[in-house]
Amino acid sequence: MGKIGSVIDTSQGRARPLALVVDDERMTRRLVREALEQSGLDVLEAESGAQAIELFGSDRPDIVLVDVGMPGMDGLTTCATLRGMFGGSWIPILIMTELDDADSFAKAYEQGATDFITKPVNSTILCHRVWYLLRGSSTLNALLKSETRLGLAQRIAKIGNWEWHPPTNRFIGSHESFRLIGMRPQDFGGTLEAFLDTVHPDDRSQIETALKGMVTHRTACDIDIRLVLPTGADFTVNVQAEVVHDDRIKSYSIVGTIQDISERKRSEREIHRLAYFDSLTGLPNRVLFKDRVTQALAHAKRYHTILATLFLDLDRFKVINDTLGHNVGDLLLKSFADRLADSIRHSDSVSRDVASAPEPTLARLGGDEFTVLLTNLADVQDAGKVARRILDALAQPFSIEGREIFVTASVGIAIYPADGESVDALLKNSDSAMYHAKEQGQNTYQFYSNSMNAAAGARLALEGELRHAIERNELVVYYQPKVDLRTAAIVGAEALVRWQHAQQGLLLPAAFMPAAIDTGLIREIDEWVIRTVCRQQCMWQEAGLSLVCVSVNVSNSLFHGNTLVAVVEESLRQTGLYGRWLELELTESIVMRHVDASIAMLRRLKEMGVQLAIDDFGTGYSSLSYLQRLPLDVVKIDQSFIRDIVTQAGPASIVRAIIAMSHSLDLEVLAEGVEEEAQRKVLFEQRCDHAQGYLFGRPMPEEEFVTWLSRIDLQEAS
Repeated sequence: MGKIGSVIDTSQGRARPLALVVDDERMTRRLVREALEQSGLDVLEAESGAQAIELFGSDRPDIVLVDVGMPGMDGLTTCATLRGMFGGSWIPILIMTELDDADSFAKAYEQGATDFITKPVNSTILCHRVWYLLRGSSTLNALLKSETRLGLAQRIAKIGNWEWHPPTNRFIGSHESFRLIGMRPQDFGGTLEAFLDTVHPDDRSQIETALKGMVTHRTACDIDIRLVLPTGADFTVNVQAEVVHDDRIKSYSIVGTIQDISERKRSEREIHRLAYFDSLTGLPNRVLFKDRVTQALAHAKRYHTILATLFLDLDRFKVINDTLGHNVGDLLLKSFADRLADSIRHSDSVSRDVASAPEPTLARLGGDEFTVLLTNLADVQDAGKVARRILDALAQPFSIEGREIFVTASVGIAIYPADGESVDALLKNSDSAMYHAKEQGQNTYQFYSNSMNAAAGARLALEGELRHAIERNELVVYYQPKVDLRTAAIVGAEALVRWQHAQQGLLLPAAFMPAAIDTGLIREIDEWVIRTVCRQQCMWQEAGLSLVCVSVNVSNSLFHGNTLVAVVEESLRQTGLYGRWLELELTESIVMRHVDASIAMLRRLKEMGVQLAIDDFGTGYSSLSYLQRLPLDVVKIDQSFIRDIVTQAGPASIVRAIIAMSHSLDLEVLAEGVEEEAQRKVLFEQRCDHAQGYLFGRPMPEEEFVTWLSRIDLQEAS
């Protein structure tokens, strides 16, 4: 007889199913074995029940054929024993018997028999029956595995499935569904009402309407509701359902899922809070404030009402923060926000209609800057009354950690529509008015006026932003590597300041340095860069990195402001950094102004070990007689000469002359703005010492430059 089997999953992953034939008659075992092997099975033989038990435990067959009438442990006892063994619950057991009465069959089924075949055995019928049982067993095992995996997946995803049969009102659910609602399946009533009893009372009508609407309109359902646990706690679940029709019996059911989304809801709330509210004060942030102003503007335009934005800034907050510490500063800001909120509650003096007017919106934009939105104003001067009430509220001291702290504020006011018809215009103009209030002596308020000089307003605004940028640590230092043209090794870096502007992103120096120079903030920025470079180099050294000399550009304001030497000395002393790791770059025009005084200052810096470089050499009016008197270390060739060094003879000749002159004075030469390999080659041939430019590396954040230094150390170590 040929093979009649099909591909099935065996219990042990065998290529062919394994059958265990149990019979005390050798001839019967032989005949059964031959038939099964020809049909595609492997066969084990046992001549007794005890031997069968032993083989089953060791070999785990896929099917057992057992004779009923065996001496000692008979077939029924063997069957019952197999069912109690590990892996025996679902194994197909085929009873071979000469009995065909109903009582014998009933007893066999009670002991766990799967099916019967009568003796003498017909080989063809036997093989077909065996394979039929194997296919059924394989299907059952696959189903059990699928249900197990589904149950595990549902537990992991916190999702259960359920079914409601509207004609009978029968409601059933999976184990995970009952686990979610905190109830045992046997305790569940089995009706829609029993499920609705687990729903939060405020959400019950919503889910009931949705489900019954599905019955009427045959639409899908996707809603979020709250369930109440037996403990009284509630949590949010997502319920999805569809109508499923059974055309065979002309009926339908509602089949759906229920998923615990409480964690997702908590995350959404947290994300919303972080996106729209200030973490320190709990007030709306800039994003939410601008959104509310946008909505208020739409309402004001439609109904022709007046609104105002107030821009507040604490006076001398930086002094408090620096003197008493950031912790006290944060507590002060929180207390200030609370008092500010109390002082702007709407009243008869502010709103046309107190009953219908919304609460004024108070927001913290950042640092010590706050804004207030007032809507439905009866008169423009009402905004001034609110500002005065705010200033009066601040007259009382704040009690912070046992200290009495007195603070004042400056307030700027912009009115819609007179001072602007957009969010940005109102914020900008109220900000300008606030700085005008500071100029008037602080602790006052000012309305925005078109008569204010626009340029002065812009300058004040930018100055204020720059001051805040330093206070908020919005300035960052980028590093551009310098390389040795002979070895290609990194020998230094230039520190370049950037401004991480809160609204405009990363700003290059060209965007804010002119204003910094005009306002005198350039000196404070330069001092900050020097301190930051020394501090970061100290951190690199503590991290075990090899140091390189870092150069810092020095402005005219700092160089001739009598603070440069003190700042450098203090920075080196506080960080413990040796002076040779700091280089100061000065332009020719700065050094050539008051030459004798410049030389004296440079010599004091050299006494500290600081390296000195002339920046943008060739663009100023250097005198060789003065140049050789200066205690310099490096000459930097301006990139305007490097740009055309390959294509034009003039720049190439000038560069060659600068290199030769500098070497004759024992000065190193660095070329700026090297962007092409051809430029590097020419400079190398002209014996230029060092270079920097995009060819070797763009200015990069400190973290990225540290990675460069780490690679250098690894290369040297290897």
